[in-house]
Amino acid sequence: MLPSLIELQGRDTDADWREIGASEPYWGVLTNPRFRRAAMTGEELAEFYRTGQEHIEYVVHELRQLAGGDFAPKSAIDFGCGAGRLTEAMTAYCDTAIGVDVSPGMIEEARRNGGGRARYELEFPDAQVDWVNSYIVFQHIPPARGMALLERLLDRVEPNGFASLHFTIYRDGVVAKGDAWQQIRIMWNRMTAPKGVVLMYDYDLAQICRLFHARGMQRLSMVHTDHGGHHGVIIFARRAPAA
Repeated sequence: MLPSLIELQGRDTDADWREIGASEPYWGVLTNPRFRRAAMTGEELAEFYRTGQEHIEYVVHELRQLAGGDFAPKSAIDFGCGAGRLTEAMTAYCDTAIGVDVSPGMIEEARRNGGGRARYELEFPDAQVDWVNSYIVFQHIPPARGMALLERLLDRVEPNGFASLHFTIYRDGVVAKGDAWQQIRIMWNRMTAPKGVVLMYDYDLAQICRLFHARGMQRLSMVHTDHGGHHGVIIFARRAPAA
């Protein structure tokens, strides 16, 4: 229990992302030197948003496969939207896309660069939507808090609605549960890292699936992701129709 307690209480990751959003709103989303603020040109900015279009094209393809081609959402939430890289791309597939992020700096960039069809908010919306999306976001949130946010996010999905959500679940060279002292060292390093450091957290896939099923997400498919040895899954899911 000690590591999870440290993880939950010892690190304010929201403060980290407010710091990152104020200083490096693009690099904080994609940690490539090309997207450092000092290096950003019009060409780099266009490339940043183009990568979002490519990812959402892939996500939509997978959701259509899951639903037998029946994917026509009217509204969507992009959780952890950052500078709107994916939210802007999502507007090509739905009437309303709401980007949500804890960082005022990133929200400011998203609003500045947006095409006018997406809405950007600092607070979690109350709206019910047909599609919830999140990518490379939960991995930076301590799981005890992230699972509560996931529950809120899934509660926003309308019957017959969709989810495309990404989680990291293990990493190369780290014993997931067997070495308690190793886990404590990881948690201590997270707790003592200076503000503004990008931290990574692994989730329990069984707990995630249990929550998806409890929220009526009956049809699930998964694909593996590997970001520099941090392994995860994107879960594509559809909620059951209303009874």
